[in-house]
Amino acid sequence: MKKTITFIIFLYIILSAQNYEISDNAKSSALKLNDLLVNCEFEKAYKLSDELLKKNENDPLFYYLCLAAIGLKSVDFDEIFDREKFDKIYLKGIEKVDFMLQNEPQNCDLLMIKGFLLSSSAAFMLLDAKYASGARTGVKALDALKIAHACDTTNYDAEYYLGFFAYAQAELRRRLGPLGVFTGFPKNSDEGIKSLEKCVKKARFMNRAAEMVLVDIYVRENKLEKAEKELAALLKKYPESRFLLWTKMRYGFAKKDEIAALNTAIFAAKLYFRDGGFHNGIMILEEARKMSSSRKFPVEIRRKIAELQSKIDKKKARSSDLKIFDSLIKE
Repeated sequence: MKKTITFIIFLYIILSAQNYEISDNAKSSALKLNDLLVNCEFEKAYKLSDELLKKNENDPLFYYLCLAAIGLKSVDFDEIFDREKFDKIYLKGIEKVDFMLQNEPQNCDLLMIKGFLLSSSAAFMLLDAKYASGARTGVKALDALKIAHACDTTNYDAEYYLGFFAYAQAELRRRLGPLGVFTGFPKNSDEGIKSLEKCVKKARFMNRAAEMVLVDIYVRENKLEKAEKELAALLKKYPESRFLLWTKMRYGFAKKDEIAALNTAIFAAKLYFRDGGFHNGIMILEEARKMSSSRKFPVEIRRKIAELQSKIDKKKARSSDLKIFDSLIKE
């Protein structure tokens, strides 16, 4: 009897030690970091994610958070940052989560984090124009996330990437026209949108990221009533989010309010130039010109854009971008 009780206690201790679960502290840290990332406060996000990983190097979630900080800065600037750091953290994170999965192969949170790590790597590769490698890694990420969600359908954080992938696949099929049928991708975007909506309402820490993506999708899908309220609320909380300002610009054009859309683009460009993002600062202005009903901006808009010229470091900006900027302010 004594041996049996001892064995049960010993077994319980082993199983408890192996039972990985995302802690409340980790959720709180992830939410705080996500707030910084949505508002494009990348220096603060880098510092926080590095500190968190140093304190929690045995928790694979914090490896993903570091990758998210590097990845989103790269997306925002349309430029690869800290490639060596990214690769080093990714490899350590994957090694860590794979080791833990050997003991807990059915742990839904570990499977989800592996999917997150793979998704971050796939996105980074695609941004770096490594399309074949990015696509292969993306498929692996999707498989891992599907398994994670299947083993726990209440894991709404996993719905973030699942929803994003589903929407992207439907959009790609739509753009391919008749050839889209051969991709095997979903016919419409409803599945992806529903997954993201569930993530917004019920996720533990991925809801802000899902909200940001979802409001942009609403604008692209011409669901402007849904977009209006949510976009206003998000911009109130994240007034310097260039991600949201791109969406607000598109929303303005969709509402046929071109002056509002153009002023949004100018404000976003000003924020880009302040932080050294000269390429995308000029690109949002160029995109505004493409979306405008006129080939030339109104005089007042050209004047406001010209006032930004002194904010551009010509030694750091690309010559091709400077030519585009000059063309934006020509009479």
